[in-house]
Amino acid sequence: MATPTRAQPPVAPSGALTPSPAAVVSRRRGEALRHAIFDAVFEQLEAVGYANLTMERIAGAAHTSKAVLYRRWTSKEELVADALKAMLPQPDEVALTGDLRSDLLALMRCVQVSFTATRGTAFQIVSAEAGCENGNVRRAAIERVVEPCTRRILDVLRRGAERGEVGPQAATELVAGVGPALLVQYPLVHSAPAPDAYLVSVVDRVLLPLTAP
Repeated sequence: MATPTRAQPPVAPSGALTPSPAAVVSRRRGEALRHAIFDAVFEQLEAVGYANLTMERIAGAAHTSKAVLYRRWTSKEELVADALKAMLPQPDEVALTGDLRSDLLALMRCVQVSFTATRGTAFQIVSAEAGCENGNVRRAAIERVVEPCTRRILDVLRRGAERGEVGPQAATELVAGVGPALLVQYPLVHSAPAPDAYLVSVVDRVLLPLTAP
């Protein structure tokens, strides 16, 4: 009886062995690996929350090792903060037109995008769930999006006041923070991103009446 032949690994046209998926993953370097790690951070935050997040979970989701993570970041807090900085939008890059309503909508959508870009975890991090240990991470989320959006909304209101479209009493930090605060609150209450209709209603039914001259 003929001896059964052992199945050979697949061979590429050039004659080289086709690398296994594991080998391909292990060779990731630079931005490809960094992007996979950041994706894993948000995937795991969405699945288990910050309190249960571990470097081991992140490494497993990114198909890498804890040693690779610890060569770049000393803790999960540092890693999450870097992931937020890389993935969150930059409010200072939002193009403004000089039209009050359009500019308010554009800046509010920047806050809205922060939720979808991070699978909702940016606002989870801002919430009290993360606890005191996550202070620097919460600060990264607030400094990256909420504060710049509030600052730019205040600039929009001040320019609107100069044009007579906004009451001088409304061009304040308190009023400028109302819109972003409502968008941050929505996913914390509803566990879902604020829909565009809600964003528009905040501008049309809250901000514009509140700032009318």
